[in-house]
Amino acid sequence: MASSGGRRHFGRVDPFCLFIVLPLVLIAGILVWGGLGWVGAVVIVCAAIVILIDSWTNRPLPFTVPDEDYDYEPPPGPGRRSY
Repeated sequence: MASSGGRRHFGRVDPFCLFIVLPLVLIAGILVWGGLGWVGAVVIVCAAIVILIDSWTNRPLPFTVPDEDYDYEPPPGPGRRSY
């Protein structure tokens, strides 16, 4: 957690993010090798944006989530309605 007590800006990167990022890096490498360096750079930037968005969405919560449900009452049965 951050020293100010707030929420961290970035969290862990999800391993399934690699299913998107690794092919993008491979395509960028092929593009650079083929003489289209600027297109490869754009693809690398897109891969970096995917990683940043994934890390941002996986940031930790600023509070702890309780393990048990507190006073959960199931909804009323089909015979009773409460409006």
